[in-house]
Amino acid sequence: MRRLGVSVAAVMLAASLAGCGQSPANDSSQVGADEESTQQAEGDVSYVDNFGWRFYPGTSDDDTREIVCWGDSMTQGVGADDDPGALVSLADGELYDTSCQSYPQVLSQLTGLDTYNFGVAGATSEEIAVMQGALPWATLDNDGADATSDADDKGENDDPDPDADADEDAPADEGEQPISHIDPEVVDEGEEHTGDILVLEMGSNGGWDGDYQVLIDQYRAMIDRSGCDDYLILGDTDDPGSSVGDTSQVPFTDDYAPRETSWETALREAFGDHFINMRVFLIKHGLEISGLTPTPEDVADARLGCISKQLRSDWTHLNARGYFAKAVAVYQRGIKLGYWSPGAGSIDVPKPQRSQGQAEGQG
Repeated sequence: MRRLGVSVAAVMLAASLAGCGQSPANDSSQVGADEESTQQAEGDVSYVDNFGWRFYPGTSDDDTREIVCWGDSMTQGVGADDDPGALVSLADGELYDTSCQSYPQVLSQLTGLDTYNFGVAGATSEEIAVMQGALPWATLDNDGADATSDADDKGENDDPDPDADADEDAPADEGEQPISHIDPEVVDEGEEHTGDILVLEMGSNGGWDGDYQVLIDQYRAMIDRSGCDDYLILGDTDDPGSSVGDTSQVPFTDDYAPRETSWETALREAFGDHFINMRVFLIKHGLEISGLTPTPEDVADARLGCISKQLRSDWTHLNARGYFAKAVAVYQRGIKLGYWSPGAGSIDVPKPQRSQGQAEGQG
């Protein structure tokens, strides 16, 4: 049974793509899917959640530090509701229901620390850095959002500026208009809770012009803004060649399956042990952590550098088991770096072992 229960429901994407190495139907697929995604807080069963789905209180009475997680839909937890009845085994052998939980929610239970989820579906790296305060608002005024859409194609969270005057003389069809993924609630809470431990994942929706140094500089600006000495950078979990954020990548082939994409290499070289190659971690350990048996298709996908479809809700987002394994990766790297102690939370997990079948082709 779930020991600390706040169920977070995420509205499912309208479409999904199956198959390792398949790219989205068009370059705006991920942004468009995120645009249609929302998260709603359901009734909790253990405590009053004043901040809705954004805040997950820890269980530690002595450690008052806060974990702050910034990102896009992969932080928000889109797709977590696609895996009802997702039971995983804990270190004590008990079964734990991880259904509908984002990785920050699971992380709060593993560490025992208060955790804030500042993930905004569809947000670019630039928008995330602006919401956190690392980049000035003028950045968006000058550049606009990477993603564009018809003016009438607005997501539920795209509130118009109440102070903006409508241009009655504007032509009826002015082409594509920028989509904004700025969430005022996240901005306000982010100012109040800068965190003691920072976890960042961004770039899947663009916002860095395909220039790794631009993205690295955005990360560093957010780290500087937070004032945190303790931080983690999470790698993109799209399969090679399918990322909307980095269109320079191509799918791996049967005879060429390196551990890293060039994007992952750039982040590892910039941030060292603070960087987690989440794609490779999930290939090696995701099924084991989730209590799932690798299929022949999983083994074949691993050789191509692709995450098991058993851990996905669609071609880009994870499901509840995938997010649970992702939280375990963050938890274990935090232990290695001395950010928190093992066993301090309300749940704990066994250390995963290398899965030969899954890791083959990944080194």
